[in-house]
Amino acid sequence: MRITGMQERWNTQNRNRDLWLRPGDSVLEVFLTLCAQLTTHTACFDEFLGALSYTEMHQAVIALAIKISQYPEQCVGIMMPSSIGAYIAYFAVLLSGKTPVMINWSQGLREIRICAEITNVQRVLTSVRLMEHLNQTHGILDYPFDLVYIEEMRKKISWWEKIRIKMYTKLSPARLMWVFGVKGMRKHDIAVILFTSGTEQFPKGVPLSHENLIENQKACLKFFNPNEKDVMMSFLPPFHAYGFNSCSLFPLLIGLPIVFASNPLNPKKSVELIDSMGVTLMGSTPIFFDYILKTAKKQETSLSSLRLVVLGGDTLKDSLRVETQLQHPHITLHQGYGATECSPVITITTETSPKVQACVGKQIEGMDILIISKETHVPVSSGESGMVAVRGSSVFSGYLQGDPHQGFILLGGEYWYLTGDIGYIGASGDLFLLGRLSRFVKIGGEMVSLEALECILRESLPGALMQEQITLAVCEVPEDKVKLCLFTTFPTTLHEVNDVLKNAETSNIVKISYVHQVEKIPLLGVGKPDYASLHALAISLFG
Repeated sequence: MRITGMQERWNTQNRNRDLWLRPGDSVLEVFLTLCAQLTTHTACFDEFLGALSYTEMHQAVIALAIKISQYPEQCVGIMMPSSIGAYIAYFAVLLSGKTPVMINWSQGLREIRICAEITNVQRVLTSVRLMEHLNQTHGILDYPFDLVYIEEMRKKISWWEKIRIKMYTKLSPARLMWVFGVKGMRKHDIAVILFTSGTEQFPKGVPLSHENLIENQKACLKFFNPNEKDVMMSFLPPFHAYGFNSCSLFPLLIGLPIVFASNPLNPKKSVELIDSMGVTLMGSTPIFFDYILKTAKKQETSLSSLRLVVLGGDTLKDSLRVETQLQHPHITLHQGYGATECSPVITITTETSPKVQACVGKQIEGMDILIISKETHVPVSSGESGMVAVRGSSVFSGYLQGDPHQGFILLGGEYWYLTGDIGYIGASGDLFLLGRLSRFVKIGGEMVSLEALECILRESLPGALMQEQITLAVCEVPEDKVKLCLFTTFPTTLHEVNDVLKNAETSNIVKISYVHQVEKIPLLGVGKPDYASLHALAISLFG
């Protein structure tokens, strides 16, 4: 890893800059304006390319855009890990007048085909290093599109194109956008197409506009309030909304130095980069942050530079909060809540938010939250639970294909997006989540949270907390009467499991009907259980 030589440049050039979101109708315009202002300031670092300045990123974006602009199709895929190259490719696709589509390589080939069909993606920009890794871990797959390696594109830049790149780099942002035919890019145009995780069903295409992304960043900027000494780390993949906008575009567009780590499943490398590059801010999912804490403990490092971590994408368990306070009291931990459809941040906990795992904080600026009844679809009283609905400038306008109002509900003449979560607003004004609506089942007339059952079993079953990874998951088996299946990575018995539930004083109608041990719980690329795969396995075994 090339840190020593590059670190001196990093430490001497990543300070003394104004951290704010420059004006512009589009993400591209904001980025180009920043490049024109910060020029030789170091923008980012990754373990393979080292440190790049804004001018170097600018040149790379122009070089790639010249090539991409020759493609006849409108949508161009990007399948790359968290890296400088991924965001050079993203800005290059925008500059070429195309629509960037972030491909989730951690999904199955069936899901990838659906994503390609929805967007009519025929070419996907990727890297040799990623594909070598995927070929080893997933096997050689027959992708439904052509793979274009950015390493090869770089080698094929002609002398004439090199002259054009130098000329174009000197142009003003407005003039450069005019040259590439994107001067008319507006805030309501699509800035990126992401996809839902496919946790419970097939992924859906989520087009986010420039306004969606920028407004979410403005709200996050007020929360983070970074200073000139801050450095942010990004290791969540670009196909993840939190990793894409909040952890990567956000620092890139305000001038905050960013360190990329390509693999969240390699916490040793993340810890090394945090310490060596002086990382102070980080966004993560709880499971990946847990990996980092355990690795830091093994390596006997205090992560002394890290001051603020915002966790999203899954529930922040009380045990992880306590562990952080004990091992690293200098780290302030916050929990965020969001959705791909909301660009993604909806709420973030504050210093006054209750320190309990159900609490996900108050809505960010520009976002409204309404709790509505599951049965009547009318707003409930404060403190009552119901479906979480949101509206605001960060909320998307509708899924690709199908009914444009799918996922929305019309209330008081305005459309609200239904997040699919169940929750309530507490006395403090914070949002408390009780679980996913799809993760509730009706048993004997009662609504039972499968997530709550998992929590009880995880805390009480011997072996459930002895490993770093997710060790159990509960699924519904559709029959005449609802039955529940528990998957574990450790040995247990049906009698032991139901004794735990009984001792926890759950309803006497709640019982696990099947227990099945697996080698590992299948996970999505963001570290959450793949319930769609588990549901299919439960049906094949016990349905």
